[in-house]
Amino acid sequence: MKAFIMDEERKLKISEMPEPVQKDDNLIIQIKAASICGTDMRTFLKGSSKIAVPRILGHECAGDIIYASPYAKEFGWKEGDRVTVAPAIGCGECYPCKSGHTNMCDHLETIGFQYEGVFAPYLEVPAKAIRMGNVLRLPDSIEYDDATLIEPAACALNGQSYMHVKPGDDVVVYGSGMIGCLHAELALRKGARNVIVVEPVEKRGKIAMEKVPGVKWINPFTQNTKEEVIKLTDNKGADVVITATSVPSVQTEAQEIAAKMGRISLFGGLPGESKGFIDSNLIHYKELQICGVHATTPGFMQQIMDMMEAHELDAKKYIEKIVSLDDIEEGFTSIRDENIMKVVIHP
Repeated sequence: MKAFIMDEERKLKISEMPEPVQKDDNLIIQIKAASICGTDMRTFLKGSSKIAVPRILGHECAGDIIYASPYAKEFGWKEGDRVTVAPAIGCGECYPCKSGHTNMCDHLETIGFQYEGVFAPYLEVPAKAIRMGNVLRLPDSIEYDDATLIEPAACALNGQSYMHVKPGDDVVVYGSGMIGCLHAELALRKGARNVIVVEPVEKRGKIAMEKVPGVKWINPFTQNTKEEVIKLTDNKGADVVITATSVPSVQTEAQEIAAKMGRISLFGGLPGESKGFIDSNLIHYKELQICGVHATTPGFMQQIMDMMEAHELDAKKYIEKIVSLDDIEEGFTSIRDENIMKVVIHP
């Protein structure tokens, strides 16, 4: 089958790959829709040493089960079921897994990294993912394209679980891509007083205000971010700051604009070996709480599905381009060159 892969030389290309094989303990899904996430984009731009090559890339997907093994049927799965998949697969045995944080598994394996990914017509789901509950049933009301956004939205929900946004909070989100906008939406749903996005790209800032009514936009190229945040928060600073971008200096500035006893989510991972952007004195004297976040769990994905089914979260508005697998590189370049928010692939 045709797939978008990272080959043995760590080059990205369309290539022929073997179709998944039916086993006694796996599932095979026909991919109806997949989407490009920020991690995929970083791989496209800068490569990744974390991927076991050769590997089919991609991990956001929705589709139909076309083969359910006897083992899968024990868990209630059958051919024809509409599903999505949580890509971060825990072992179920380590402390993080047993405490419910399967995304923090000591032996974490991920679709598109250690297992073949979703930028292909078919996906094999291994027994471990079935056992760990990583396959989730899609309601008929959620379209395949929209369902590809469940996992990234669940990543945002995971990050906000540590932020405890409450009514009246002032929230600043660095970055107004799809993830930044989802963070803004989730904060507004929790009753935040001000939700402010900090975004240097004018097109993205305007799109954020259009797609998430109620947000305020600061352009750090034309405005002083610290002064604007202080002004908008009645000289207090932000109760919650979320760095939904991979710009190292933003992590430092987040501590400066945070209110005393503020909470900060370092949501966007930094490239390469970047480190050292935390000011321990600011944390100490302002009593700041700083949290990391990585990936998500099936439980958070189920919560997002419930929101989408209840029409409390509209994923469709973030999808700005749909391409075939043959044109997947066009999808990547449109994100890079045109600031397209979300690209969906139909393999």
